[in-house]
Amino acid sequence: MKALKENRGIPALKEIVEERKNKAIENLSATYAKNRLPLEEYERLVEYINKIESERELIIVEKMVEEYGSEESRSPSANNDHDDEADYSPEYIPHHDQNSFNNLTVLSTRVFSGTVKSGTRSVCILGSQRINIRKADLERQQTSLNVVSILGDTSIYIEPGIRVLNRAIPILGDASMNQKVARQERSGDPELVILGKAILGNITVELLKE
Repeated sequence: MKALKENRGIPALKEIVEERKNKAIENLSATYAKNRLPLEEYERLVEYINKIESERELIIVEKMVEEYGSEESRSPSANNDHDDEADYSPEYIPHHDQNSFNNLTVLSTRVFSGTVKSGTRSVCILGSQRINIRKADLERQQTSLNVVSILGDTSIYIEPGIRVLNRAIPILGDASMNQKVARQERSGDPELVILGKAILGNITVELLKE
């Protein structure tokens, strides 16, 4: 009798999961419609959501999609310069203007380099991404980079001559910085603040070797 009741509950659970997957895709579609995601990455993410079978994976994706949507509620003034270090709490995510860009890696391997505007977001889901950052890529004084690594690996390689504050939070994952990065810092170096979360994934900071 007990087994019969459990079996009756399985279809209902599957229906609930399917409803949540459809809702996540709807929210993602709204994000794409506002030009926050390139078509290729949007399609990859939708394909991944459709293949989800466990509630654990679904919860992670729902959280990520929610964070994308929440960016609209940020005030544009958040993109102003901040001299107070306390402003850079792990939850602080600056608003993106049209000149900022998002890096998104889904079920693939990608390498990013070039100018980094304060407030840039880099997301890695079930993939591997490398971000190369040089002094010339940063703003004069302080630049914030938001990194979200979900079941993926994000490696940030820093050119010597940059001061790095690693504020990323590991959630069942790892967010670490090589000691060599801290030892090479000098007064007056441009500053990079790394924010975000490593959810069942990794965020590592290393020195860039030419």
